[in-house]
Amino acid sequence: MAIAGSYGSGLPVEFVGDPAEALAQYGPRIVQQVDFESGRVRPSASLDAAFSATLVKTGRTQLRIQANVVNVTDRLNVINFAGLFSGTALAAPRTFGVRAQVGF
Repeated sequence: MAIAGSYGSGLPVEFVGDPAEALAQYGPRIVQQVDFESGRVRPSASLDAAFSATLVKTGRTQLRIQANVVNVTDRLNVINFAGLFSGTALAAPRTFGVRAQVGF
């Protein structure tokens, strides 16, 4: 079992224009993550978890299963906002993954 966390202090923003224009273009959920007064994206945080177990182990054969959850809290994390070259980047929402591995 593993748990991992990440924190980002927020990248600088150089948005030219009225924040009301940004609201119309990007929507309220994304614009709320930008502090136009300080010129930075608000801090982001993510909590990830993983679990792995060996289900079968006989001789040289082994069956293992692994489950991962990225961004457990499903928080909207804005990485970059209205960048000249990269545009607006959002972190992945809550994502599940399951993997089975057979060794022989």
